[in-house]
Amino acid sequence: MSDCSGSSSNFGRLLILLAMATLIGPNPSYGHNGAVAVAHPAQGIQIDGDLSDWPNDLKTYPIAQVEAGDKLAGKDDLGAHFRIAYDTREHALYVAVEAEDDSVVFDGPAEALWNTQDGCELYIDAAHAGGESLAIQYGRYGNQTQAFGPSDDLVKTVKVAVARTGRHVVYEWRVDLGSELRADRSIGFDVSVADKDEDGSFSWIAWGKGTQKLSLPDRCGEALLVSPETRFGEVAGQIEWRVPSQSPLPSRVRIQSSRNARLWREAIVDPTGVYKAALLPAGPYQVGPVDSAELRVDETSHVEVQVEADRIANAEPLQVTPIPWPGLIGSEGVLLDPDALNPSEIDRFVQAYVNYYKIPGISIAIIKDEKVAYHRAFGVKNTATQEPVTDDTVFEAASMTKPVLAYVVLRLVDRGILNLDTPLYTYLPYEDIAHDDRYKLITARMVLTHRTGFPNWRTGKLEIKSTPGTEFTYSGEGFVYLGKVVEHLTEKKLDAICQEEVFTPLGIEDAYLAWDERVARAYATGHRDTLPLPKNKVEAPNMAFSLHIDAQNYAKFLIATVQGKGLSEQTSKEMLRPQVQVPDQKRVSWGLGLSIRETAGRTSYGHGGKNPGFTSRSAYDKDRRWGYVFLINNESADEIENVLAAYLISGKSVLKPDQK
Repeated sequence: MSDCSGSSSNFGRLLILLAMATLIGPNPSYGHNGAVAVAHPAQGIQIDGDLSDWPNDLKTYPIAQVEAGDKLAGKDDLGAHFRIAYDTREHALYVAVEAEDDSVVFDGPAEALWNTQDGCELYIDAAHAGGESLAIQYGRYGNQTQAFGPSDDLVKTVKVAVARTGRHVVYEWRVDLGSELRADRSIGFDVSVADKDEDGSFSWIAWGKGTQKLSLPDRCGEALLVSPETRFGEVAGQIEWRVPSQSPLPSRVRIQSSRNARLWREAIVDPTGVYKAALLPAGPYQVGPVDSAELRVDETSHVEVQVEADRIANAEPLQVTPIPWPGLIGSEGVLLDPDALNPSEIDRFVQAYVNYYKIPGISIAIIKDEKVAYHRAFGVKNTATQEPVTDDTVFEAASMTKPVLAYVVLRLVDRGILNLDTPLYTYLPYEDIAHDDRYKLITARMVLTHRTGFPNWRTGKLEIKSTPGTEFTYSGEGFVYLGKVVEHLTEKKLDAICQEEVFTPLGIEDAYLAWDERVARAYATGHRDTLPLPKNKVEAPNMAFSLHIDAQNYAKFLIATVQGKGLSEQTSKEMLRPQVQVPDQKRVSWGLGLSIRETAGRTSYGHGGKNPGFTSRSAYDKDRRWGYVFLINNESADEIENVLAAYLISGKSVLKPDQK
């Protein structure tokens, strides 16, 4: 799935960026999706859509993973494959993509190009530095070429020609990789084809598994740049703890050439500790464990192995050593002791776990007695610049934006401007879903309790997956529609409405719903683990994901919301009343825009968020008047929330034995 929509000035806008904007999601480790292609040298290739000047003996690779959008109607709907070559003299990587498509659409609108017409995308991590480099996305959408990544002039490094004969479409690419284009090495690589049909359906297929390949380079495959004479072998081995441990073993090992640091692969380790990797150029390698935020291990240990052509090389057992937890969590949470909230001790705790989980930066607030009792910022805005996070640094709150719209809606309900159970179409018809008459059932209550039947985000045209009001289906699309209704009823823009209804009356400063010069001065950069990602500069408010804020100001909002400030007593009770149970989560339900969690007889209200490169959490116990908010600029919120909740509330009894 493309990470990009529209022009490079609104990189990552709206739809695809937010396929990840869920409450909770896994933090992947560096690696690959398992797809491997072999690129051989070639000379004299002209980028003109005519492939007659390509070598005849290059292998073709199918592009067949249907990862997003509608299912293909059949083998005639879409089929595609590619071949790949390189020229070290020209510093050029060449890719020829051929598609058979029974319905070609090349004339979509200028905006939101990627899912409105046929297209082809390349993803290239040329440095392939193992967690220290970014992927670049090159896209050809209809008649336009675009490039997305850390630089604004990337489009200058790519040339693509498109040729169509009937249902046969050719995308011929040349990408200038500069000094990174060298033989006998590997690069991160993937390719996808987008198919918009005249009936309105849309499908997105890729060579390697996974979407979001730009912001998640480990979802790319890789290309081996070798000579035709290169011979390949395999490696097999096993890893084990140096000292017996109950912890699961690391999930990956890295197999790196002893001759060339840019020639490496990662192999998945099965639950018994066994790993295998094929298609390795013959030569000496080192095998070592892969450290990750989920399981910290000492990466200095390794074993040597010699790969021989057409044989399986069995490596010696690899013994690994875990990096121990910092500890620092008592038998009881510090919030239970009225005298135990020591700022210097909290500083020590937060810093220790930020270091342990390799989190670039965090903004954290702790609530006690209905007030923000502690607020600090740690780490850096950007690991490349090392600029420190400060108290006024704003982070992407992601889905923690949604309660802000819920609060606005309830303020309008109190004034009789909007009714929770009146179908939204009576206020404002929605052209995007007008093809399904069931949308006329959707109400504000259904949006706020995630029962619209919408998907989280569309990947083609917007569809209703279940009859509105019948099932819990977490959805950002519903909040987009409700935001449009609010703008229509108030005749004001969302940023002005939120300022008037939320931020100003609640005394919240430095809260922004779209990219502007104020955000530009104070924003934290998102990271994938410790790797900076390009900034998504959202040009207009989106009430599902676009809030930028720090933890202290969000904590002010959360306290006021749960305490019912600015709302009538009836409306406040309705907001906090459990209205829908989350499937497969007995202790989790939803009120109006807030998640409700029952833990050990305690009820907390809050929300979480996840955008590419950012995660956040908030929780507030109304009865005990305590809680927390934190925002971080990578995707390790699960780990931090686990230890933070234990430190503040539950104590170490809830942790695993080796985490205490």
